[in-house]
Amino acid sequence: MVYQTVMLKDGRTATLDWLKEDDLPQLVEALNSVIREGKYLFMNNEITDMEEERKWFERSRKSSVLYLVARVDSRIVGGASIHPMTEKRSHVAEFGIFIRKGYRNLGLGTALTKTFIEIAKKRGFEILQLSVYASNKRAFHVYKKCGYKKCGRLTRDVKFLNGTYTDRILMQLLLE
Repeated sequence: MVYQTVMLKDGRTATLDWLKEDDLPQLVEALNSVIREGKYLFMNNEITDMEEERKWFERSRKSSVLYLVARVDSRIVGGASIHPMTEKRSHVAEFGIFIRKGYRNLGLGTALTKTFIEIAKKRGFEILQLSVYASNKRAFHVYKKCGYKKCGRLTRDVKFLNGTYTDRILMQLLLE
């Protein structure tokens, strides 16, 4: 069931809908394509164990993780999620997103980010948090445009496989 339809800058339409177990092979293929780029995600190794992914999916559902996939021409090209914190941090959720190469700079990242801001408000969260590589200027720009504020910086926190480093910027959005 389509949660939302978004018009992209190139005239194509993207649909955002809730992740289903049947989506996992396509999601993994899209995610692996971003992992192979080596510069946007914390993961170094591609996902190869679909049984583990199914277990992750079940754990995520039980822990109230909300995950939307983005489709263009029926193909998953990205995804975003919010992970609710627990206990004394239950008013906070962490936001994460990825978009496949060839589908960036079309407004999809902004659409997913704004959509999850609205979802988080409706679910009663007070704060959304995220981290972004300092080298990922495009993502940093999207988050700022959507209202996130920089609240910290971890120097040389990420070391890429080629031996170079980047800082990790911590950002948050107060939803009050």
